[in-house]
Amino acid sequence: MSEQDNEAKSLLFISKYPQIIQEFLDAMEGQEFEVDTALNGIEAAKKFKKKHYNVVVTGVSLEGYNGEQIITYLNKNAPSTVCIIYTTAISPAQLHFFINERNVFRVFLRPVDFKGEFFAALSEAFEYHAVQVKNEQEEKEKQEIQENQRKEIQAIEHRMRMQQLAGDGLNRYMRRLLRLTLKEYAAARLSEEELRTLLGEEEQAVECSCMKGEQTKEGLAQAENLLEQVYKRARYKPRR
Repeated sequence: MSEQDNEAKSLLFISKYPQIIQEFLDAMEGQEFEVDTALNGIEAAKKFKKKHYNVVVTGVSLEGYNGEQIITYLNKNAPSTVCIIYTTAISPAQLHFFINERNVFRVFLRPVDFKGEFFAALSEAFEYHAVQVKNEQEEKEKQEIQENQRKEIQAIEHRMRMQQLAGDGLNRYMRRLLRLTLKEYAAARLSEEELRTLLGEEEQAVECSCMKGEQTKEGLAQAENLLEQVYKRARYKPRR
């Protein structure tokens, strides 16, 4: 069972009419969810800072922050919260805006039977909230997996760059040793052309020895074979 399943269901009912708030509280008495109330947008905003609500029922015309501002805030800061509007009147343009632009779950016009159709809508809203929370959690887990994969790829790319730099450094170092080797050892009766040929073959051996990945073993074998052939042909003798 998830942490969300263990949390009590919660609802905030916002209305500027105290009598409507009391009517709603009377109708919801005995239900298995917590009900808080607010008379205006300022009270509602203070409650949002202290508590997350599964469902918010609000009027449109309120003091402080109006219904549109409240719903816009919830869409941005608590997207899983399900919003229901309960108002005296609403224009077609407002209805279109709230349903299509602000994801309002239901719109009810006064008067309404809180124990009838309205209560059925509340039950559906709590179920929809559970789905929203599950989707948010799955999306969060998906993003975490993608972030971990991105970091892993970055780490692999970094290791590959370091290996490339190390390989390039080894390659440069070994190339510098080639001419030092020729100065330290004298080949018997070899012309300048033959020495250049041997140097080229040694450079090829260096290239083979610096192969990476799956080619490393094969490259080292090729380098060893090339150097063996070079030594046989050059018949190196130490200078005295």
